Amino acid sequence: MQIYKGKGKIYDSNENYLDEVTYEIHQKSPAESDGREWWGEITLDKCIMLTGNCIIELYDGRRGPCVASMKTHSSFGLAFDSYNIEGTGSLKH
Repeated sequence: MQIYKGKGKIYDSNENYLDEVTYEIHQKSPAESDGREWWGEITLDKCIMLTGNCIIELYDGRRGPCVASMKTHSSFGLAFDSYNIEGTGSLKH
C-alpha cells in the first residue's frame, strides 16, 4: 500500500479546472493490483459543490479519473469541504 499526501488540483470530467485540493490518496502496490485501485479524501480550498466524475492531479503531475462523494459539511450546512474519492482509472502522467 502506498499513501500520497499533498496539494493538487481538481478538474471536472471535461478537464475544466475547479479548485486546489489537499489530498490523501491510498493506492495498492503494483504487486497487489494493476494500478487502478486507489481511493482517498480531498479537501477543497474554496467553497464549491463537487459531485460525480472528476479528475485529480497530484503534486507530481500524475492525474487520474475518480468519483467524488461528500464526506462532511459545515455545521451550518452551507460549505461542502471534504470528499471521499474513488479512482476509476490509473494515476498516470
